[in-house]
Amino acid sequence: MNGGIGSGAYLALLMVCIALAMLTVVSHAISLAIIRRRLSRRIRGKSYSDHVFREAVIISATVLSLSLAHMFEVCIWATAYVALGAIADPHDAVYYSISTYTTVGADGVSITKSFRAIAGFESLIGPMMVAWSTAFLVEFVVRMRGPDPT
Repeated sequence: MNGGIGSGAYLALLMVCIALAMLTVVSHAISLAIIRRRLSRRIRGKSYSDHVFREAVIISATVLSLSLAHMFEVCIWATAYVALGAIADPHDAVYYSISTYTTVGADGVSITKSFRAIAGFESLIGPMMVAWSTAFLVEFVVRMRGPDPT
């Protein structure tokens, strides 16, 4: 995929980035909707402010669910890396993707030079999905604790 801006290869790469970003966002939105529905039923009309253990279990399950959603999204990008021939080994692709998604940066695994734009796009999208999950988690912790008694 060599070529300058405006070349067919560059535009194809841009389209891949957009498609992966959209797939990630849609996947995350669906995951949050499923988690929200389950949590809403669990906490409706209840306050867990006096039930520290129950609150901790629910929060832990929510964090695990959010982490699984993120891992699915990482696998979307890793699958694309392998399918495009950017990274040959699937295990390396997952490691590279999770390192890029979280902006840690992969150590010892590199991507084919012509596909670096995809990795850059993933490192832009990943933190937004993590921030979205953080806002989601804060919202539900506040709802679980109920109204402020003061």
